[in-house]
Amino acid sequence: MNTVGSRERGLPSVNEARAERRRAIVLGRVRLRGMPPHFWLWALTIIGVFSVFYWRLAEGQLESRKAQVMAKQRAVARSIGPTILPFRDKIEGWARELAGPYAGNLVEPGAPYQAIRQSPGVYLRLRLSNARAVKDIRKAARVSLHDGFTACLFVNKDAGSRTEGPPCKVTANCEPGKLCNEWSVCANPPTPYNMRLAYRTLRVLSSEWTDELHAATSELLVNAYDRDLDSVTRFDVRIAADILARSKYFTLVLDEDPQGGLPEELPDAGESPEERLQRVGHFARVGVWELTSGKPLLRLRAEAAGEFVPMGEKVVRDPVIVAAQARQVNSCQLALAVRSALSDDTAP
Repeated sequence: MNTVGSRERGLPSVNEARAERRRAIVLGRVRLRGMPPHFWLWALTIIGVFSVFYWRLAEGQLESRKAQVMAKQRAVARSIGPTILPFRDKIEGWARELAGPYAGNLVEPGAPYQAIRQSPGVYLRLRLSNARAVKDIRKAARVSLHDGFTACLFVNKDAGSRTEGPPCKVTANCEPGKLCNEWSVCANPPTPYNMRLAYRTLRVLSSEWTDELHAATSELLVNAYDRDLDSVTRFDVRIAADILARSKYFTLVLDEDPQGGLPEELPDAGESPEERLQRVGHFARVGVWELTSGKPLLRLRAEAAGEFVPMGEKVVRDPVIVAAQARQVNSCQLALAVRSALSDDTAP
């Protein structure tokens, strides 16, 4: 006799259909009813419209941010233009003049030799081949360094401190009055002032900097250019403008390539073409101008070729160190030729 609890509820056919459906779901044979095709069409349309709207909104905000930075750049150009840009143009004109057909040696009678050595001045050293076009001058100036020439010609109270100091990437990393110099350390502004530092300051006004800003693909990158512009404006421009205003003389060195071309690069030395050139004997042109009047005080073509004689028991044989010594000796020999010409009234 069947009890009430053992009875099958509902119709047997319905219960059997339900059981079959559960088995089909478990075995993956069930076919769920799909959504209507027009539902997916509308969903994709809405997603597409939203994506385009968001992209246009983001692009508009990005272009607006770029426009703000560009407006700030134009304001910076107006503020420093009257001081630094004419100075740069004057320097570049003299460089192209000295790089042209050589007009012969010149020593202005009564040229103030001691004043040139000790007074605030500006210095730039380039390869002759890089001094014939403005674009090449601005690019090559980025590797101009204080070297044996400046050490042997000029009086620098801070000599020896140019490579010593807290490391830096920009002048904003340094304490007030210090400059992030060409060796990427915080130090007092050098004497003479390396024109390379002025070109570093002016990079925020260059077409290359503007093109990079236009090519920025995110607001994060645009903000980085904005910070770069602020840093240069607040620190580098102020120091550069002050030094250039006080400078009295400009000294330019143009290294001529040797007849046999540049020497081979030393393995693992990381030499620039300028460094390879300076470690071998070669001729160089030197020009000195009075900044206030634009008057040339010296034009000299001399050989930069010295000889390093090691002293003591320990002789350095490391090719990289030997090459650095050769560069310093050759550059110092060139400076001695300039000193001799300026201090000798009978010089040609």
